[in-house]
Amino acid sequence: MRVLLASTCLTPVILFAATPAAAQSSISTAITTPVKTSTANNGAPSDVSITSAGSVTVTSGTAVTIDSNNGVSNAGTIQITNSDNATGIGAAAGVTGSINNTGKIIVDETYTPTDTDNDGDLDGPFAAGTGRAGIRTAGAFTGAITNAKGASITVEGNNSYGILLGGTLNGNLSTDGTITVTGNNSAGVKTGDINGNARIAGTITAQGGGSSAVLINGNVSGALTLQGAISSTGYRYTTVPADPSKLDADDLLQGGPAVSITGNVGGGVVLAIAPTTSTTDPDTDKDGIPDADEGSAAITSYGSAAALQIGAAGNSVTLGPVANSAGYGLIVNGTATGNGIYAGVNANGVVIGGLGGAVTVTNGMQVTGAITATANAANATALRIGTARRFRPSSTRARSPRPARRPPASCRKPSWSMPVPM
Repeated sequence: MRVLLASTCLTPVILFAATPAAAQSSISTAITTPVKTSTANNGAPSDVSITSAGSVTVTSGTAVTIDSNNGVSNAGTIQITNSDNATGIGAAAGVTGSINNTGKIIVDETYTPTDTDNDGDLDGPFAAGTGRAGIRTAGAFTGAITNAKGASITVEGNNSYGILLGGTLNGNLSTDGTITVTGNNSAGVKTGDINGNARIAGTITAQGGGSSAVLINGNVSGALTLQGAISSTGYRYTTVPADPSKLDADDLLQGGPAVSITGNVGGGVVLAIAPTTSTTDPDTDKDGIPDADEGSAAITSYGSAAALQIGAAGNSVTLGPVANSAGYGLIVNGTATGNGIYAGVNANGVVIGGLGGAVTVTNGMQVTGAITATANAANATALRIGTARRFRPSSTRARSPRPARRPPASCRKPSWSMPVPM
């Protein structure tokens, strides 16, 4: 690996005008009609709060819509079943507000695969419907979007998403809950540009051909923290059955990368682990999250796609320095694992570049955790930088090399980068 250089004044008196708190409409019972923030308060705009005893269940469309400068919090249940292009919580383009899910959002279907040919395994697609989302923004949205610890988002459908940002998010994105998405060409989280930080934690799973757990498809001005069990697969079974020869083509689809980053990340990328707890300080790392609530990054791809893929075909990607570190652009304290599982399927742990666009990792990367790949009679590559030229021997488990040493102080300049071949 080659490393290249790359007037204020104070006024005597400050008067604060009192700003009235925004009105809030509470839903504490089961309702079956859509809710809009613009009319939630007897025809007037207000914030909407769904309590733990409340629910919004509709047959189609969007269950709860933010179409005014207001927020939505859900501690109850939002559900839509058997409706294409349905959304649990949707935000119109250009509004300012907040979305905070501490309850359940379910956008599902009653379709279930069956064993139509009586060969002992299920047949047919993973999902029948399409275009569904748990949380969806239609364009630019200003405010925080949170899927809290203990919360869940469940989506069944092709081309569907747990959280889908359809425009720039001017605020922080944080998920510490559970997101489960089933269907082809889908994703647990898909973003555009984020003017803020992104924390992707908790448990995120995506199952379907071409599906990924996390797609960071825009620039992130702040830091991207990955800290949870994040996995994707196109397989129907991630444990090889006794007789895999009976499996059909629809059982052996290939998923997308578990995590794909195709935009710049100003504050760098961290596969984080839980900090050491303290009896006197509940937040030793000062990230605003109780240490007891933090997990460790375990990113896994079951199939040929990478566990973590960084780069794009049509643009260059730069990972800036991670704060409070030695300035590395990528830090792997957790684990990234590629597992081909079935015979003849290559496995990839972390893939940086190789898609056509240049990738710059400021100051290089640091690995204190593990990057691994395991294949069965195929190539296993733990870490690949640039275009694939050589693979490790088949039927082996590849592990990442030791972290590259930083250049000696005499060679350092203010900004280092690790350019990756196209």
